[in-house]
Amino acid sequence: MPWENLISALIPIPAFYLIYYRYFTYKPVYSKHIQGLLCGIAYALFLVLMSAYLFDNITFRSPVLTGFFKAAFIEKAGAFLIIMFILKHYPKFSVMEGALSAMLFGIGFSLVENLFYAGQFGFSVIIIRIIFSVPLHMTTCGMIGYYLGMRKMSESRAFRHGYAVKAFILSFLLHGTFDSFLIAGGNKSYLAAPVLIIMVVILEFMLSRSQTMQPFSVLKEMNMRFEDWLSMDQQPRYERWILQSMGTPSSQQVHLFLWRPGFIRFFLVIGLMVLAIVCLSSRSEVMNMMDIALKIEDQIILLGIFPISVSIIIILVGAINPNFFQKSMIRIPIISDVELYLDDEFQEMLVTYAISPANCFLRSSDKLGLGSRIKVKFECPNFSSEIIPAAVIWENHTSKQQATGSIVKLEGFSISFYRFMIKYLFFRFTRGLYFFLRLPGSDTTRRLFMRPISTMQEEKILPAGTTIFKEGEAGDDFYLLKKGKVIFYKNTATGGIITMDIIDAGNIFGEMSIVSGAPRAATAVCMTDSIVAVADRENMDALIANNAQFARSLVQALVQRIKMSEKILVDQINNLEKEKMASQRYFHAAILMLLVGLGYNPGKEGVTVNLDMKKIGTVVQNMDDEVAAEIMNLVMQKQESILRDGQVSAGQTIEDMVNHLYEKFNIRLNMNHEKARG
Repeated sequence: MPWENLISALIPIPAFYLIYYRYFTYKPVYSKHIQGLLCGIAYALFLVLMSAYLFDNITFRSPVLTGFFKAAFIEKAGAFLIIMFILKHYPKFSVMEGALSAMLFGIGFSLVENLFYAGQFGFSVIIIRIIFSVPLHMTTCGMIGYYLGMRKMSESRAFRHGYAVKAFILSFLLHGTFDSFLIAGGNKSYLAAPVLIIMVVILEFMLSRSQTMQPFSVLKEMNMRFEDWLSMDQQPRYERWILQSMGTPSSQQVHLFLWRPGFIRFFLVIGLMVLAIVCLSSRSEVMNMMDIALKIEDQIILLGIFPISVSIIIILVGAINPNFFQKSMIRIPIISDVELYLDDEFQEMLVTYAISPANCFLRSSDKLGLGSRIKVKFECPNFSSEIIPAAVIWENHTSKQQATGSIVKLEGFSISFYRFMIKYLFFRFTRGLYFFLRLPGSDTTRRLFMRPISTMQEEKILPAGTTIFKEGEAGDDFYLLKKGKVIFYKNTATGGIITMDIIDAGNIFGEMSIVSGAPRAATAVCMTDSIVAVADRENMDALIANNAQFARSLVQALVQRIKMSEKILVDQINNLEKEKMASQRYFHAAILMLLVGLGYNPGKEGVTVNLDMKKIGTVVQNMDDEVAAEIMNLVMQKQESILRDGQVSAGQTIEDMVNHLYEKFNIRLNMNHEKARG
C-alpha cells in the first residue's frame, strides 16, 4: 500500500475525532468508547472478508439502488443490530452514552473501510470516498445510538418499537441518499456535501438534546419511567408555543445557536475557507503538483467542497445550545378533551396537549391521588377513544418549577385504542404540516390550542370566603373557574346586597370589565374552596382573534349577563315602586295620626282649620327622637287642656302647634349646618 494512500486513509480518523472531542470527553466512560470502536472495526472486517462471497455478485444498474441497498442497507442493518447489542449490556446508562458509543463504532468502521479502499483501489479512485467516509459513518451511527439509547431507557413496548424504527429508517435514508449522489457522479456528486451537512446538523441536535435528558440512575431515584419524564419535560414547550402564538413570548429567551470558538477552531475555519478558495483558483497547478488525475467534479469536491464542508462542520459542532431545549424550544400542542372517570362515574373534563400509547399529561387543577386507578376517554375533533383504564404515576400542583398536572399511565390497550392512536397521530401530523406550510386549513390549527384553559397559565387556589374582586374596582384580568363556586352580588344604598349570579366550575367571569372598560359591576366571592385561572387583556384579545368559538361564547355570555342585569334591574324597580307605595301609605297614616293627636277632627261641624300640609309633611318625614318627644309633649298638653277646660286653649291651636314643630325643626337644622361648617 503506497504511503500516500495510507496517510489519506488514516488522516480523517483523528481529524473528525478531534472535531467531536468535546463530546467524547463529556462525562466519558472510556471503556464503552473502546468497546464501540472495536465492534466497529470487527464489523467492517467481517464485511470486507465476506464481500467477495456475498456482495460482489449483486449488481444494480441504478445508482439509487446501489447506494441504498448494496451499501446503506447492509452496513446500517448490521450496525443497528450490533449497537443494540452493545447498549443492552450497559448497566448505568444515559442517551448521550449511547450516541457516543455508536459514533466510536462508526469511527472504527470507517478506519477499516478506508484502509480497505486504500489498499484495493488507486488513490484517484478512492480519495473522494475516503474523505467522506468518517463523517458519514460517525453521523449515521450516532443517530442509531441516539434512538437506541432512548429505546433502552424506555419501558413501554410502543416507545421501544418506535425508537427502533426511527434508528434504522433515518440512518438508512440519509446514508443511502449520500451514497446515491456519490455513485451517480457528475454534477450530482456535489449534492453529497449538503446531505452530509444535514446529517451533521441532525446529529448535533441529538447530542445537544441528549445533554438535557436525565440518565437512568436519576430516573430510578425519581421512580419515573423515561417516557413519563419526556411527557413532563415537553409541557413547558407546549406552553411556550401558546404564549408565542398569543404574542406574549417567554421573558427568558435562549438562542438556538451559541458559537463561541477558541483561537484554534477559529483559525481552522478561516484557514480551510482560504485553502478552498486558493486551491479552486489554482486547480490545475495543484493537481499537477499532487500528480493526481481526477475528474473535474472530483477536483472541485476534493479542493473546494470538502474543505468548506469541514469548516462548516467545525462551526456546527457544539453550536447548538442545550439550554434552548429547556428554556426556548416550542412544540405545537393539539388540545384534546379528556373525560375523567372514578369508580365508573364521570368526575370532570380535563385537557391534554399530547397523547402517547404509554401515557398522557393531564392538565388537572387538583390532585387526583398518586397511585389512583382511574379511567379516561379522549375526545378529539370528529373522533374519540374508548374508555381506557389508567393509573396516576406522577403529579405536581405545588411547585412552580415543574409543569402543573398529573401523568397517567395508560393500560389495557385494545385494537380500538390503536386505531384511535393512528387517527390521532395522523391528525397531529397533518395539522402541524398545515400550520408550518400555511396550507388551507392552517388557521383551524391555532384554534385547537387557543382555548381559555390553555392560554390562562396562572392558577390561584382560593379558600372559601375569599373576595376575588370588588364592585367598583378597575378590571384588568378575567378568570376561569376550574373548581368550586363563586357568587356575585351588588351592595345597595341601605347596606343590603343583591345576588347577581352564582357560577360553577368551567365558567369564565370578570370579562365584562375588560370588554367595556368599566369598573367591576359586582363583587365576586368564593362560596367554596376554589381554583381559578387568571389571564389579562392580551390573552383575551388572542382568544378572540384566534378562536371564533370563544368569541361567540363570549358574546353569548355578555348578552346573557345583560339580560340578567336587565331582569334584576326591572325587579328592583318593581320592588322600589312597591316600597314607595307602602311608604306613602305609612306617610299619610303618620300625618293623619299626628293631626288627630293634635286635636284635628275633620268630622266636627263648623271646624275650619287652615293647615300648611307641606310643613306637616316635613315634620313627619324628618321625625327623630327629639321631634317625637316634642310631639308627645304637645299632645299631652292638648289632652290636659281638654280635661281641664273641656276644649283646646286659644294659644294652642293645631296651626300653632304645627308651626311650633316646624320652627323647632328649622332651628335644629340650622344648628347642624353651623357645626358642619365649623
